[in-house]
Formats: sequence, structure tokens, C-alpha cells
Amino acid sequence: MPKLDFDKKKFTCKFGYCTGKAIDLADPSLHIKAQEYKRRVSNMMRAISPEDIARIPKARNYSVSRKYDGENAMLFFDGKQMLSVNAGGTVRVGLPAFEEAAELLKKAKVGSCTLAGEIYVRKGATKAHPVQQVVRVLRNPPSKDKLEDLGVAVFDVIEADGEQVSSVADVYGLLAKWFGKGKQIHPAENRFVDKTEGIMQAFTEWVIGENAEGLVVRNDQTGWFKIKLRHNLDVAIIGYSEGTDDRKGMLHDLLVAVIRDDGTFQEFTRVGGGFTEEDRRTFVAELKRRVVPSDYVAVNNDYVAYEMIKPGPVIEISCLDLIGERARGGPVKRMVLDWDGKRYTALLRMPLVSVISPQFIGIRDDKEAVAEDVSIKQVTDLITIADADRSAHADDAPESEILERVVYTKVMKEKTMVRKLLLWKTNKQDRGDFPGYVVYLTDFSPNRKDPLERDIKISNNEKTARKFFQELAEKNFIGGWERVE
Repeated sequence: MPKLDFDKKKFTCKFGYCTGKAIDLADPSLHIKAQEYKRRVSNMMRAISPEDIARIPKARNYSVSRKYDGENAMLFFDGKQMLSVNAGGTVRVGLPAFEEAAELLKKAKVGSCTLAGEIYVRKGATKAHPVQQVVRVLRNPPSKDKLEDLGVAVFDVIEADGEQVSSVADVYGLLAKWFGKGKQIHPAENRFVDKTEGIMQAFTEWVIGENAEGLVVRNDQTGWFKIKLRHNLDVAIIGYSEGTDDRKGMLHDLLVAVIRDDGTFQEFTRVGGGFTEEDRRTFVAELKRRVVPSDYVAVNNDYVAYEMIKPGPVIEISCLDLIGERARGGPVKRMVLDWDGKRYTALLRMPLVSVISPQFIGIRDDKEAVAEDVSIKQVTDLITIADADRSAHADDAPESEILERVVYTKVMKEKTMVRKLLLWKTNKQDRGDFPGYVVYLTDFSPNRKDPLERDIKISNNEKTARKFFQELAEKNFIGGWERVE
């Protein structure tokens, strides 16, 4: 049985609703359980588009549930009260929906249970950003009524009275028994079907017809599937990263952008999926020819710096979702870059979106990296973006300042090799957009298979940056290299 006691002095309470951190629970391990459950479900869950429904492995008795756009949380009941803990470690106690749940569970003579559900806006939900509407109320409820407008759609029973519940049929059987007559807490809308045609019918009714966020399909044999509409967009490639070790010469991922009304390029997302092996070879070979200077350094998830390229080509991508606000509130911001025809200059970060599950579809040979073909309007037609029509030049970024620059040459086999080492101060560190200092080494050798190699180091400390500069100089300018004044 879970221990749900907590130090109320460390919780913030309003209208009988309290919120705090899992570390202040009598049993902080509840947070670990919430994290483990989310991790387990994420590993089991396959995100697919409606076009792939027919490819779901054949089985009987698919559970098809409506997906709610809210805050996912694990719910704990100890026989007296209910509280929630989310994967981020936030604890919520005293929601009207929780109080109703506790009464229904007592009536059903449940001693304890652990559930999973979605806290969502039951009344007065907006079409845009419903999850953020939930978060705003949960963080700072304006009234008791707003708390009562929140519902909980329960979709899983992890354990009941100390016993594990694994069968999907058992899960929804218990949920119907316990919460079938609930108002603020209820089972997630669900139906059982025997064919994928039934899944498509539910998708048509709930997602297309009623604007539900999506579907979750479960089956004891085939696993979990999340189904949402995919969006297709045209974007310009502005950078790429290469694989390492045995993946050298193969594309790791692309950095892509859309064009704002003022002609600037705004980072949109990284695209690493949907490529064939041949695609990955071809992209690297072609994009190497388009490398250009940039005072902005972007890195991929492996902390490998992107090679910035002349904007283009244009590719078509698809994604499952576009999210304009962070889960904890506030806009998602992406860097805006000015392209003068020769190099990129970072301006500032402005609101855009998080892109869920981006996938490469193909190259658009019929389109170019111009506003008419890769406009930000593709995004704003789907979701409201703050300041989408504001010029990024209205807040001009300070210019970078070169602190050190050296050039060395060396002749080998009658061919001249060139190494350049630069240290510059971005003068933008106080913005939090990028580092204060960049050390950049270029190594050109016509005798190598890959003539141009680069090394980039960044720091927010001038002393550290100068140390990087010195280390690279000592390593690279020995053995016959002569300085060019």
C-alpha cells in the first residue's frame, strides 16, 4: 500500500488544492514509479499515422481509446485519499476529480490501487493549446470552479490491492466498475474491436469528426500504438551532421528551417528519420559542396556541430504533431538566422514549435529555399505562433568580434595545405542564445579524400576559450607549418 503522507508546509495550497515536489512525500519513491511507468509505456508505444493502421498486426479484441490532450500522471490511492505524481516529480493533491475518485473507490471497497490517467479540461477547453490550459490552471488556479472544470480520464490500472493488472480487458473492466458513474473522473472513452477497420472507424469518428488529439490502441499480443494525424511541410536544409566511426561519410541528421516574413531563416527541427542508406551517402556527398561560414554553432543530440550550408535544397517532411508551448509553460523558441548570401548571422530566438516525430519524405526539386516555397505560414496555418509576423531585425543582435586569427600553410606533394584558426567573441552571451566565445579550426588538404576538416570548441569564459585556442595551435601548427601574415 502506498504511503501518501506529505509535508504540507512545503506544499502550495489554494482552494483546497495543493501542489509540491515528490521529494517532500513520505514515500519519494512514488516519483520513481511514475518515471518507470512513463519510460516503460514510451518504449512499448509505437507512434503511427492513420495510413499505417492497416499494418497493425492482426489480432482480436483491440482496445481503442480516445487520446486526451492534458497532463499525464500516475494516480495513487491508499484507501483514504488520492494524489498524482507526474514524471517531472510534481505532486498534486485535492483536485475535485481526485476527491470524487476516492469516494468511488471507497464505495467499490478498493483498499489501494495505482492508476494512470490524463488530467484534461473537461469544460471550457480551447481548440488551441488545451494542454497549456490545463497546466495554467494546475500551476495557479484562478478559482475553485476552474479546478472543477478539470477532469481525469483514466486509461490504465497498474495494480489493485497489491495485485498486478496486465490484461487490457481486465483494466477496462475495473475502470468501468469503479468509475463508470463518475463525472469528473471516468474511464478514457474506449471500445473493443476485432479488426483494423474498427480502429479506422474510431479514428474517423473521434479524431476527424470530433477533433480528438488521437487514438491509443492496445492489445495484449501486439502492444501499444499511438495514432495521430501527420502534417506535411516543405522546409529548407541549412545544416547537416555526419555520422562517426563506421558511419563516417553517412548522414546523421539534417538541420532544417522555414522562412519568416522578413526573409530570415528560423530553425524548425532536426530530421534524422526516413532516410535510406543510399540517401545518407548522397546527402553528405552533395551537402559538403554547400558548406558556408556561420557565427552560430548548432549541435545535434550527440553534441556534434552541424556544418552550415547555403540554404537548400528543399525537402518535404512529415510530423505527428506541432507543439507551440513547453509543458511547464512559455513558448518554444528557435534561433532566427540572417543569410546575406555568403554566411549566417544569428539574430535572436523567437517563438516557433516543437516538432514531434519528424520524418524525411523526399526532395522537392520543384521548390527553392525562398519565402514562397518554405514559408512559416505553413506552421501558422496549423497553430498560433506569437510574434510570427514580427521582424527579427527589430532587435538587432550585436556583431561578433574577432579576437585571434592565424593562418598557416604547408606544401606537400606540390600541393598547398591551409590551416586557419579563429577565436571570436559573440557579444551575445547575455541573451542565453549561444556561447560567449567560439574557437574554430579549418584544415584544408587537397591530398585527403575529404579535403576540408573542421574543429569547433565553445565556451562562455574567455580564459577557457583562449586555452582551447592555444591547445589547437600547439597541436596543429608544428612540423613544417609556416605562418602567413
